[in-house]
Amino acid sequence: MTTGIIGIDTAAVVVSLNEGARRILGCPQGALADAVGRPCRDVLAGQPAVARLLIETLERESPLSRAELELEGVPDRLRHTIGFSLTPVHDPSGQLRGAAMIFRDLAPLERRDEQDRLQERLAALGQMAAGLAHEIRNPLAGMEVLVGLLKRRLSGRIEEQGLLSELTGELRAVAETVSASLEFVRPAAPAPTSVNVEKVLEDALVLSRARVPFEGRIERDYAPDLPRVLADEDQLRTVLTNLLVNALEAMADGSGRLELGLSVREFEAPERSLRLGADGSVQLESGNDAVWSTEVQVTVTDSGPGIPAELREKIFYPFFTTKPSGSGVGLATAQKLVASHGGSLELDGRFQQGSRFRLRLPGEERRP
Repeated sequence: MTTGIIGIDTAAVVVSLNEGARRILGCPQGALADAVGRPCRDVLAGQPAVARLLIETLERESPLSRAELELEGVPDRLRHTIGFSLTPVHDPSGQLRGAAMIFRDLAPLERRDEQDRLQERLAALGQMAAGLAHEIRNPLAGMEVLVGLLKRRLSGRIEEQGLLSELTGELRAVAETVSASLEFVRPAAPAPTSVNVEKVLEDALVLSRARVPFEGRIERDYAPDLPRVLADEDQLRTVLTNLLVNALEAMADGSGRLELGLSVREFEAPERSLRLGADGSVQLESGNDAVWSTEVQVTVTDSGPGIPAELREKIFYPFFTTKPSGSGVGLATAQKLVASHGGSLELDGRFQQGSRFRLRLPGEERRP
């Protein structure tokens, strides 16, 4: 089951704990049987709020259902929320025997909501940018024509010709900015193929080091036998190169430590289908087979000064930058490209020294 289940008795001792609960709550690795018979507070030492809710349920007469809780300290998570139901458990005679919690991981739903909000923002930004581009490009074209006329009229006047050349350069810079804005808001149209993420990451590392000199230490932590992902290889390389360039630039002295990670999470997704009746009824049916879905995770960690807490919510905003010569579209474009692949890109807010960006991409599905 992908749903987590925990049961305790009236002495707050664990009597049931399934693999889904251990995975979602980030409990230490080990045999699930080792948790049975131990105090709830010990088994859930990393999630004291969950233990407290379970114990309080022993004194609660009515069930608590459809509630949400943000977990603490779950490995490899920036924000991790569960939706849960709590209920006291009675025997046939009505005597209280314990309490049970049934819960599910809401992180995939949260990421889907974030992607939907991102698409809405991009659509609004696209309408605004298209209107601005039209209003700006027309006078720019007129100014370039006037500059050309002035150059002919001032032929032979070297100083004035130099000023007009500078003006032409500035006009072209404005035109390039407008084009960059339109390029950012234009919908990404990936051409997905089966991609080896490790190879693309190594290619991006070569490209980024060609742009930013780096003599520090590079550490790799790659899981073996990584599944391939369905992605546009060029777009994925662009995203990873952008992340790596930012990481190398954060270590301004050319030294430091760059950590690259590749891992995979595999989970079972039962096949389901909709059955439409002749009377217009709709019934959701579960198939006999299951599809195993995978999620490939790429992490890029630098040992730079980190990102101040007050700026972490802004770094993915279009045209927001802390670099003197930055355009502010790099991370926003990267997030847009990842979203177009059904993935997510986020900053791990727990890092105080340095920064860690986490990229998640859906892997290829397979059947057992």
